Amino acid sequence: MILFFLLVFLLPCSGKEMPDNMGKEFIFGFMEASKADNGAPSDIPLKLFITTPSQASVSVSISAPLAGNLYSGDTITVTKGVIKQVTLEKSLRLRGTERSNKAVQIVSSEEIVVFGINEASYSADGFLGIPVDVLGMQYFVPSFFSNEMRFYKSAVVITGTKNRTELSIKIKSTHGGSVNFDGKKYGNGNWLNTTIDRFETIQLLCRGDLTGTFVQASQRVSVFGGSTVTNIGHGRSRDHIEEQIPPLNVWGKRFSIISVPGTNPNLIRVLASEDNTVVSVNNQVKQTIQRGEFYETHVNDFSVLTTNKPVLTVQYIPSVTTGHNAGDPAMTLVPPIEQSNVLYTFLTPKSSQNKNFENTFMFMLQGSDYKGLTLDRNRLHDNDFCSVVQRNNVTSGYIRIPSGSHTIEYSSGLVPFVGILYGGADHESYAFPVGQRFTPINQDCTPSQMTVGDGLDNDCDGRADEEVCYDFVDNDGDGKYDEDCITELSTTRQTTESTTTPKPTTPKPTTTTKPTTTTPKPTTTTSRPATTLYKLTTTIQKPTTTSKPASSSTATQKPTTTTPKTTKTVTKPSTTSIPNPKTTTTTTKLTTLGSQSTTIKDLNQKTTPTDKIDFDQIRPQWLTLAEFGVIGGVAVVLLGALGMCCKRCWGLIKNRDDDDDEEDEELRRRKRNKARLALGAPSIRPMYQ
Repeated sequence: MILFFLLVFLLPCSGKEMPDNMGKEFIFGFMEASKADNGAPSDIPLKLFITTPSQASVSVSISAPLAGNLYSGDTITVTKGVIKQVTLEKSLRLRGTERSNKAVQIVSSEEIVVFGINEASYSADGFLGIPVDVLGMQYFVPSFFSNEMRFYKSAVVITGTKNRTELSIKIKSTHGGSVNFDGKKYGNGNWLNTTIDRFETIQLLCRGDLTGTFVQASQRVSVFGGSTVTNIGHGRSRDHIEEQIPPLNVWGKRFSIISVPGTNPNLIRVLASEDNTVVSVNNQVKQTIQRGEFYETHVNDFSVLTTNKPVLTVQYIPSVTTGHNAGDPAMTLVPPIEQSNVLYTFLTPKSSQNKNFENTFMFMLQGSDYKGLTLDRNRLHDNDFCSVVQRNNVTSGYIRIPSGSHTIEYSSGLVPFVGILYGGADHESYAFPVGQRFTPINQDCTPSQMTVGDGLDNDCDGRADEEVCYDFVDNDGDGKYDEDCITELSTTRQTTESTTTPKPTTPKPTTTTKPTTTTPKPTTTTSRPATTLYKLTTTIQKPTTTSKPASSSTATQKPTTTTPKTTKTVTKPSTTSIPNPKTTTTTTKLTTLGSQSTTIKDLNQKTTPTDKIDFDQIRPQWLTLAEFGVIGGVAVVLLGALGMCCKRCWGLIKNRDDDDDEEDEELRRRKRNKARLALGAPSIRPMYQ
C-alpha cells in the first residue's frame, strides 16, 4: 500500500528541470545606449519584464549588490500568466570602456522568465535573459558597426558570476578599430587578459566591428553584444541594438529564417565556432568559414540554413528609408530548431515615447501542422496566420500581436517551435527571441537515462527530444526508437524521407517560374508584403559529403583564427545535400482566407501530400488516457479494500471493549452481593466491630 501511494503521488514530481531560459538567478550588465540624433548617453530608465510558469506565487528580489548607492532594490511577487515590469535606475547603464560594479541580480523562489529593455530617445532594443545555471565559459560575440557617424560604437559587455574569474579576450575588429582598456590599446588579433569578480562588469567599446571577438573565462560569465547606436543597410535611421549571447556549448546547426514583414532585405550573419564550417542555405552550399569568422547574406523571404558544425545565427533588421517610418534597426538571435521550446510568455514593450509598437510574432516549427498554435489559450483562425511557408519539412510564418502580455503555445502543449518577437514604431524598433532551450548539445557528451521530454541530449547525437515517444518509429534515422523522445500529440512528425503538406482546395494552375539562387542586395525601398500562404515541399535526396562549397557572393573578412587552447567539443558533423539544379517552381491559387488572397508555391520537384492520420499518430493520446484510467481504477479498488479492512478492525476492537465492560460490571455486582447487610442491621459498621 505504501509503495502504491509513492508511485501515484511522487513519480509525477520526479522530472528534471529543463535547461532553458527559465531560471532562479540572473545576472545582467546593461550596455551603453546612445540617443539616435547625437549619440549622447541615454537618460531613460532601464526596464525588466518578469513572469513565471509556476502555479504558485513567486517572490522575486532585484538588486545591484555592489551598487546599492545607485539602486536600493525591489522585491515583487509574480504569478503565472502575469508579467511585472520593474524600472531600474538609468545610472546602472554602463558608459564608455570601463570596469564597474553595476551588475543587476535577479533571484527568485521558483523559476522565472526575464526580458531586459534598454532605451534611449527614439532608440531601443531588448534581450532575452539567460539564467546563470546555463551560462558558459566560452563565447564568440556578435556585434555590428557602421561608419556613417562618428559616434557609432560596437560594444561587448561581460559580467562576472564568481569571484576571481580569469578572462582571456581575443579582440576582433574592423576599420582599424581598437579597444582602450586599463590604459592599454588592443587592436585586431590582440589578447586582453584580466580578471573579473562576482557582480563586476566590463564594457568594451570600439570604432569598428567587434563581431567574432572571443571570450574565454575560468568560470561562468554572462556576455552581451551589440552597438550603442547604429544604422543598418542603406537607410539613415539609427537605433541601439543588443542581445545576451549564449555560450558555445548550446549553439546549433539548423535554423529557419524569416525576414521581418515590411523590412526587406534582412541581414543574416552566421558565426562559426569551429574551423571548416560549411554553411548551406536551402540545400545549396554557400561558403566554408573558419573559427571566429562569419558568413553574411541577405534574405527577403523564408530560408532554411544548415551547417555541418555548431554556429550562432544573428538577424539584423535594416534602417527605414524615406517615406517609411514604422520601424528601425534591430538585432535578434535566431534560436536553432533543435533548441526550440513548447511555450512562451512575453510582454510587448512600449517605445521610448511611451507609444505602442506594431508587434509581430514570427514562428518556425518542424512539420506542417502550424494551425495548432494558440494565443492566450485561444485557437487562431486561418486569417490570423500570415505568409506561411513550408520548406524542407519546416514551416514558418508570422502573427500580428496586440500590445500587452501574451502566451503562445501549441494546443497539445508538446510541440516545440521557435518564436521571435519584433515591434516597430516611429523610427524605433526592438527584436528578441521569446525563449529557447539551452541544452548543451555542443560539448563532450555521456549517454544518460532518459526522462520523457527532459530537454536533454540523452543519446549524444547533438539533438534533444528528437524522437516521438510510443510510436515505435525510428524518427531520427539512427536505428533506434524512443531513445530520446517527447510525447508528440500532433499529427505531424519529423522524418528524413518525406514531408507532409496540406492538400490545396480549388487549385488553379498558373505559370511556372525558375527559382534563383543569387543573394539579393539591400534596397532602399521597403514595402509591406501581402498576406500569402506558401507551401514548399521537400525534394527527396540522399545527402552527399563530396560536394565542394561554392563561393559566396557576399564578401566576409578573413580574420586571424589563432585562439587559446580550449575544451574540445565533440559533435557529429552532418552532411550537406545538394539539390538538383533543374528544380522548377509551380504556383497554384487557393481559396481566399478572409479578405486576403492566399497562394501556395511549390518550390521542389517531388511532393508527398497526405491528409491521412494513422493509428500510431494518435496512439500516445489514448495510451496516456488509458494509463490514467487503469491507475485510477486500481486506486479506487485499493482504497475500497483498505476501507473495508479498517471497518472490520474497528468492529473487532469495539466488541472486545464491550466484553471487557461486561466482565467489570459482573465483578462489581458480585462484590455488592457479598456486602449485603444482615436482616435488621442498622448499618454496615456494627457488623465489623
